[in-house]
Amino acid sequence: MSPEQNPVKRFISDVDTSIKNSEFADWYPIVKKEFADMIRTRAVLVLAIIFLTGLVLFPIIALYSPLGSNAKAASGVLNLVVTSPRVLSVIIPIAAIGFTYTAISGERERGSLKILMSLPYTRKDVIIGKLIGRYLSIATTLVVIFVLQILVFLPEAGSDIALGFYSKLYGLTLVLALTFIGFSLGASAATATAKRSLMVAAGIFLYLFALWGRAARGTGSLLQEHANVASATSIKIELFLKLLNPTRAYQVLVQSTTNSEATVAQVRAQMVSGGILSAGREQQAFNILEGAVPWYLSDPFAFVILLAWCIVPLAIGYQLFNGADL
Repeated sequence: MSPEQNPVKRFISDVDTSIKNSEFADWYPIVKKEFADMIRTRAVLVLAIIFLTGLVLFPIIALYSPLGSNAKAASGVLNLVVTSPRVLSVIIPIAAIGFTYTAISGERERGSLKILMSLPYTRKDVIIGKLIGRYLSIATTLVVIFVLQILVFLPEAGSDIALGFYSKLYGLTLVLALTFIGFSLGASAATATAKRSLMVAAGIFLYLFALWGRAARGTGSLLQEHANVASATSIKIELFLKLLNPTRAYQVLVQSTTNSEATVAQVRAQMVSGGILSAGREQQAFNILEGAVPWYLSDPFAFVILLAWCIVPLAIGYQLFNGADL
């Protein structure tokens, strides 16, 4: 069947032509180049292998091999991925940073950015094109892995498979990928070398991963002990600060939208939990939030946090990039 007869290829060709002819899509050729370049890199292959191993191979072993005979009940299929939001909240940012930190700063170092800017593109076109192109490359990889995971679960779970759970989990995971693609691209645009952009992006992520939660809890305790702030207020401040972490916002959104048995108050209360000794604080937080969850701890606000971590670094990076001498 020729491309002219194939309806799918004809549709894709029509969409491609429409976008190229749009006055708002001067960045579209950059998107196509970025996507084509990235999809052929080893980074995509490594990412695919990691996700195939963790999200596809492990469920196959657990469900269909003698090693996982205790996990063969359909009711246990969902438990195979119950920890995946925590895993994804680490792997996705690392992958996004690895995909993007050289996007602009690396080309500035090599001098290839001057060649790109000699073409009829603005610096805004470069930012938008690289954002969409890099995001589509990682999103395409993730979508393929997610489809394979569903196909693995389907024979065992049958009609009991929780498609609603998976669609929400995967949708939020794609948003998390966009968040850190934008964040890392902002760092790349703001710095002159790839090494500096990696230091900025990786350094901030490591702080978010290892220290942000402790800093939030310490701030709440400090206000309660030395500023005479009420216990209920200090807990709300701690929860708010923790929710400003995009990986925590992602985890909270996944818990809230995929766990029908947990209330928003319960999910937020779990954010103060740090082990057995924190059980009392978690119950205290739940009692405070059970009546009404403040807007700054709500699911919509958590979603705004995710988007803000994409948009704000991009805006800062663009301003610095726009005024930089290449």
